[in-house]
Amino acid sequence: MNLHGSRFADRIAVVSGGADGMGAACVAQLAAEGAHVFVLDVKDDMARSLADRLLAGGAQVEVLRADVLQEDEFRGALAQVVDRAGHVDVLINIAGGSAQGLIADIDLSVWDRLYRLNVRSTLIACRAVLPSMRARRRGSIVNMASISGLRGDPDWAAYNAAKSAIISLTQSLAWEEGQYGVRVNAICPGPIASERMLATISKAELEEYNEACAIGRIGTATELAEAILFLASDQASFVTGACLVADGGLTARTGQPTRFDHLRREAIRTARSEARGPRRAAASADGSEERR
Repeated sequence: MNLHGSRFADRIAVVSGGADGMGAACVAQLAAEGAHVFVLDVKDDMARSLADRLLAGGAQVEVLRADVLQEDEFRGALAQVVDRAGHVDVLINIAGGSAQGLIADIDLSVWDRLYRLNVRSTLIACRAVLPSMRARRRGSIVNMASISGLRGDPDWAAYNAAKSAIISLTQSLAWEEGQYGVRVNAICPGPIASERMLATISKAELEEYNEACAIGRIGTATELAEAILFLASDQASFVTGACLVADGGLTARTGQPTRFDHLRREAIRTARSEARGPRRAAASADGSEERR
């Protein structure tokens, strides 16, 4: 459902890493609000499936295969967008990745790959669209950072460092390009229920993530897309160089153990028990047995 009208009518938008998850949610919402969207992703079959669904509804979506680790290929895809469309109004850099490893143990090739996957890809995309944005004296760029770029995480230092670099890049670029009417912001999500995340964690780990958020659950790709598209839209015309945190309150506390943690766990258990009550009653009434 489109709650925002046509904020992106007649705008040319590029989404790197737009085939699935948060990227796909951004593509769908941009298209629903009138943008002509170019999806750049190495998962081109998945991207084309998304595009076909949106095209069937009257959207304007094109797909270009682009592996951000193959930098010449990525530059070529970005150049094709500018050639076809003439300019770019909105760039959303979603493409990236993560890897675990202790600083003392991680292979430097993994560190370098994460830097290329996250930071260099963002830099290359920004450089590709800036000439057309400068010429039109308008444009909006949103870079995918993370709350992991704001804090340290043991065993995730390479990812933390890459996302921190994106935040600094965003802030520097906002000042460099502000004189040309170009805004540059970063989104710093917390845990998001993407297919990739849910496929790699257990139910117990998911519950830990849920409990780490003040609102008691992790976010959705659609919720994050709403935050990203706010930054990309004219509604954020006075916002540049910002790092918008969307993490359900995860970073709003120091993390020190307090009495509140015990009280909150008790409240959650009570609420779940009460929620299960009506289902038990219904099961008893029809003679069925509840299974968990």
